[in-house]
Order: sequence, then structure tokens, then C-alpha cells
Amino acid sequence: STLSIIMLLCACNSDTKNAAAILPIDTAPPASPKPEVFLYWVTVDKLNLRDQPNKSGKVLTQFAEGEFVEGTGEISANKEEITLRDIPYIEPYFKVISTTPEQHTGWAFSAALSPVYAGSRSTLPDLGKLSQLSAFLKTLNVKKLESGKKAIDFVTGNFNTSSGTTADAAFIMLHQFLFRMELDGDYFSLTETMNWSEKDYEDIWKGRFDMNKYPVTKSLTTNGFALAEGEGMIFPVVDKSRLANFFTEKVTPPMKSYLLQQVEEQKVNAFEDGGIVIGLDTIVDRAIFWEKFNNSHPYFVLSPETKGSEGWLRVAVLSGLDNTPAHDYETNKPNESYAKIWAMVIEKYPGTKLAKAVKEITDAYAAGGGVKNPKVEDVINRYIGLEN
Repeated sequence: STLSIIMLLCACNSDTKNAAAILPIDTAPPASPKPEVFLYWVTVDKLNLRDQPNKSGKVLTQFAEGEFVEGTGEISANKEEITLRDIPYIEPYFKVISTTPEQHTGWAFSAALSPVYAGSRSTLPDLGKLSQLSAFLKTLNVKKLESGKKAIDFVTGNFNTSSGTTADAAFIMLHQFLFRMELDGDYFSLTETMNWSEKDYEDIWKGRFDMNKYPVTKSLTTNGFALAEGEGMIFPVVDKSRLANFFTEKVTPPMKSYLLQQVEEQKVNAFEDGGIVIGLDTIVDRAIFWEKFNNSHPYFVLSPETKGSEGWLRVAVLSGLDNTPAHDYETNKPNESYAKIWAMVIEKYPGTKLAKAVKEITDAYAAGGGVKNPKVEDVINRYIGLEN
């Protein structure tokens, strides 16, 4: 199902089984005004800037990989499928401005642009330092594992005294590079041929595996990767704890809150084999965390990701997954665990988007005599549609 695919993608970046400690954000600052400037890092070469947000639009100019371009914050209503580095993406376009003498304003495919800043001009990151990082990363081969350590060493050596939005952008760029290594480097081949013991699986699942245990895993951790387990396989993922250890005290307060929550969610995998494998109360806590975060930071530089997390988790609370559905397949009545969690959400989190969605789903069940019916499906499909 669509939801299962969404959750599987989300699960690939999180990992083990005990309930996460949800970090407080009650002290978050008031919501910020709309940013004056959006800054993007170009992640593919010869990126077309078009006069219309589609593949048939006239090409105004091209951007080179590693450039930084300004945006207006406008996102196209339409999405298109475009393949970048052999991976198909269905994404919208961003409206951006070229830095050529003509200063063309047009539309570029968003999957080829990594947002690194959104805010006022007075707090722009240090583009000189970021350009040096960008140029260095371009010299590294993502298919060579040692590139991970080289990238980390460059950042820790050159951004040790950086703070604020410059640190935010450096974190984003380093994470983006390591994530590209995760996708393009075929490093899963290092782990899929190993003979893992049952204890290894359990330790990886519970977040207590000693990465120095084997030469391969020691090499992975040296180069910025941790291990995840899913669908009976073990594979490398970007080690968010490693990045957080360096960046947490350098980045802006919103980025710090984001980073700490990301680390907690990587330690505690929520989804496995098409089902939810942690308590529904923890799913609710995570959904509420991201809802509050997004309310406090509506223009957070990584808001497409944080709003996506909020939406995925909300849908999970409403409908479950294929192997842990909210309703009983035989009776079509809500499962007791979901009925209880829905009641808790309405009582504990009144006024939230999650409580509103839960009220809609419970009302839809009630309208159908307490069993799943077309109105329930309509509610679920509408919330799934909001995330696509």
C-alpha cells in the first residue's frame, strides 16, 4: 500500500525497539516570520533553470553542482518524475534566482536542490566557508568508503569554531553527502555477505551493537555509518549520533531540537515488516513532537522533512500499517489498542491537528455503526493524500 511504502522509507532512517524519550520543546521560541531569503545547494551538475515548472519549460540557464542559489520560497503546485543518478524522484519545482549577470528567475527541480538556509539576510551563513566545503566534497568519490572519514575530518577541522546558521548549513551538507554515499555507494554489499549471529541482530535492533566487533563494522563507523536492521537484513545508515556529537552545541536552537529528536528516533525503530513495532503511545508522542516543532518553526530549513514526519506519524495513528492495522480484519471494528490510544489523544492533546484527525476517524467509525466503512476510508485517504 502507499502508506506501507511511505513508512518503509521513513523506517530506513531509524532504528531499535525500546520506547523513545521524547524531548521537550515547550521552550521553543515563537514562530518566526516568513524568511527574506531561501538558500539552496545544487547537488547535481547542469541543473536546468526553466521559465515554467515543468520539463517542457524553456531553459534559461544551468547551475553547476556545488553552487549556492537563492530562492523565493515558492514551490510549484505540480510534481514531476525525474531520474537523478539512477533514482526516480516525484517532486515539485522551486523558484530560484541565478547569480549570472542576467539574474534569471525561474524554476529548478527541487530534488536537485538541498535547502541549507531560510531566514533573514542579516543571519546568512558564511558562504565563503560553505563554498570551500562544497568544493572539497566534489573531490570525493561517494563509492569509496574512506570518503566518509575525509568529509567528516574536513568539517570537524574547518567548522570547529562555527556556530548558528553556518553550523546548520555545514551539518546539512555533510549529512547530505553521507546520505548520498548510503544510497549510491553499495555499502550494503559489505554487510549482506557477513555471517551475523542472532545476538548481533538483537544488539543492532536494540541499539547496543559494538561497531568495533568486526573489521567491516569498525571501518563503517570510522567513516560515519551505523547499522540498521530491517526485513531480515542488516545495512549501513548515516550515523546521526556521530553528527550530533559534533554539531549539537554549534547549531541554532531549532536545529539542535531537530538533531536530538532525530538521534532518538534512529535509536528506536518504529516500523518493521509492514507493522508498527513500538508502543502506539510513542508513535503519538513523536507525532505531537513534530506537530509542535512545525508550529513553532514553520519555515525551518528542513521543514519538508519535519512536516513529512508529522504527517506520516499522524496517518499511522489513524490507520496503522498493513501488519498492524487499526481495525480487525474479521470484524472490521477498531482494535482495542487503537481505540484506547484515540481516546487518549482526544483527552490529552485537545486542539492539536492530531486530535482533530482522531476525532474525524472516530466519528467516521461511529457513523458506520462502529465498523470500518467508506467514511473511514475517505478520512484515511484524505490524510494520506495530504502527504503525497
